[in-house]
Amino acid sequence: SITVDQGKLTLKDASGKVLTTSDPIGHGDTGICSTQPGTDITGGDRAGDPTTVADSAACCDYCKATTGCKAWIFGNPGDEEGNCWVMSTVAGTTPSASRTLGGMGSGNGVFLSTKAGKLYGRGSGKGDATKLTATAVNPYVDNTATYVPHYYTTDGYAALGVVNITTGNGKTNNLPARYGTDGSKISWSTEGAFELYLMPAATLDEGTAAYYSLIGAPAVPPRYGFGFIASRWGWENRSYIESVLHQFRDGNYPIDAFITDFGWFTTESDYAYPSEGKDYYHDFNFSNLTFPEPQAQLKEYREKLNFRMGGIRKPRLGNTDLIKFATAQGFILPGGETELGYAEGRNLNYGIKAARDWYAEQQKHYYPDGVSFFWNDEGETDFYTFHWWNVAQLQSLRATSDDTRFYSINRAWSPGMARLGATVWTGDINPSWDDLVNTPGMMLNWGLAGAPYVACDIGGFTGESSADLLTRWYQVGAFIPTMRVHSTKDATPHFPWLWGDAGVNLQAALNLRYQLLPYHYSLAHRMYKTNRLWMRPLVAEYPEDATASVLANQWFDGDLMVAPVLNQDSTKDVYLPKGEWYSFNASGVQQGPKNISGTAEMGEIPVFVRPGAVVPLAPVVQYSGALPGGALEVQVYAGADGSFEFVEDDGETTAYEQGKIRTTTFKWSDASSTLSWSVESGASSLPNAFTEVYVTKFADSTVKSATKALGSSGSIVVSDLVVV
Repeated sequence: SITVDQGKLTLKDASGKVLTTSDPIGHGDTGICSTQPGTDITGGDRAGDPTTVADSAACCDYCKATTGCKAWIFGNPGDEEGNCWVMSTVAGTTPSASRTLGGMGSGNGVFLSTKAGKLYGRGSGKGDATKLTATAVNPYVDNTATYVPHYYTTDGYAALGVVNITTGNGKTNNLPARYGTDGSKISWSTEGAFELYLMPAATLDEGTAAYYSLIGAPAVPPRYGFGFIASRWGWENRSYIESVLHQFRDGNYPIDAFITDFGWFTTESDYAYPSEGKDYYHDFNFSNLTFPEPQAQLKEYREKLNFRMGGIRKPRLGNTDLIKFATAQGFILPGGETELGYAEGRNLNYGIKAARDWYAEQQKHYYPDGVSFFWNDEGETDFYTFHWWNVAQLQSLRATSDDTRFYSINRAWSPGMARLGATVWTGDINPSWDDLVNTPGMMLNWGLAGAPYVACDIGGFTGESSADLLTRWYQVGAFIPTMRVHSTKDATPHFPWLWGDAGVNLQAALNLRYQLLPYHYSLAHRMYKTNRLWMRPLVAEYPEDATASVLANQWFDGDLMVAPVLNQDSTKDVYLPKGEWYSFNASGVQQGPKNISGTAEMGEIPVFVRPGAVVPLAPVVQYSGALPGGALEVQVYAGADGSFEFVEDDGETTAYEQGKIRTTTFKWSDASSTLSWSVESGASSLPNAFTEVYVTKFADSTVKSATKALGSSGSIVVSDLVVV
């Protein structure tokens, strides 16, 4: 509950325990000592020499004592000059996790008490991906980074700040709802009207669930989105496209979709275009090189080769006449892409309803033409561009279909987009071991912050990868929400048959991905139903374990604890928390807490399971529409009772939102060594549903049962006589 007395806010949990109190709201310090946590300056004039001080309050005192000081910056850490800089002028501001800006009209302030609470759920960029907690956050979106005005604090509540303006230099990709903590107070510094949502929650899981209940339950992507997606820049022509698709199928490399860059809708990129564009550029067509017969091609790719196609979209226009029209209508955002110096005066403002209506009308033909989804790139033109852009694309889809699931992949995001069906990827990362190491932490931090469906450019985008790096990245990809490769036009595409002997391990990772597909799909339904994250950091389960609670390179994929090899020398770096642990797909237990090191074989993926886990696996199929492909294997790990809700639906439509699903509840009784199940179905016909099941039991040895029909209920007693 929240009470306000004389401007002082008090937040309590259900038992009446005080979680936090505020300074009197509206009476906080907005003068020289007001702060913008997570903010540095881009330049300006110094009022005095830098110095070293104990904390931000002391830095403010130094500013007060310095003639002409109008603003100050406190660094944690500082540098060789010190950690406190005093300024007479400030040229501009920029996000920085290690800096706090004071003074200079820092805006409205809200100050909440904290007992050194740890803050989770900020989002992340490449620089802090391996860290789960934050001390200062300045929300913004950019290539390889998204930060949001949200946190869960171990004080026992979650928070979301909302303002009604966006800011920035050249593009408005910042959201001025900043927060930071010094261990005694959590300070919000905002501009414009400010709303603050506080949600009592005893645990990180409860806090995240409360947050998703506020911003919207994550929609379940279409089933093909849980398979494998191949992307590259450089699909040259129709012949090349069809050659690649056939090589996937002929080589038995499981895959569901491919994504094309610029080449699918136009003949050249627009990066060097002037603000007026080019008169021959096509924004809403198909290229004659890659798709001379788009409807016929896409129909054949889907019906005969079982491929979906996704196309890149840019937030801007390149055609001269369309730019003139949009400018006259007031549909253009000011500025451009400041980082790389392109698209000045060509970016659409999707926040304008009339602009969304126009855009939706221009591109709605793509869906009936056969394009399944869009890959939205370079939309960091405003903090909310990706949100409104997806709203426009959803409008396009609904103009042609009432119930097809909306699906998109986006380079950045804002809280709440997942409820639309929008997923994300981590941007234009490098083919480096550092960026592989960052991948799990980016996924976890973004999930905690509001984007639970995360992909990456497996293998790295910006240059040539290596066989070992690509192999380890594929193995990570098998256990993240969206598995997708991507590469730049001058690099070897990240397709398995192009990587020599490594192709065997790449194919093995794809096979595993498709075995896990119905397991992952069920966990996605659970997340939609309960708002409980599917991919979770170890701190969610082991908050009191000092080692586990800081790990960002291991995570829970449902009941599977994934600890992939991320080192170039193939060394393992695994921590098993307290309790018993099986290796996935193997018998015999190890006792934690325990560290595991040593050299891993190239085909090895360290994954661990606790007793009582129930894990359903499919046979290996070549695409998601080929399910069931045989009997469902239900793995049980002996030593405790367990259960799993196995969910199936039509895989394509929004009917699941009306309860048209089939749920099979599997229950494992350890004492009787029995797996029992019951089926509840709200769907009349599911052609891809499983009809048979068998059990693999892991204990001191591995035992496999006979196959049995699922029916509406049943059970299997697992004998210990047949060992495999």
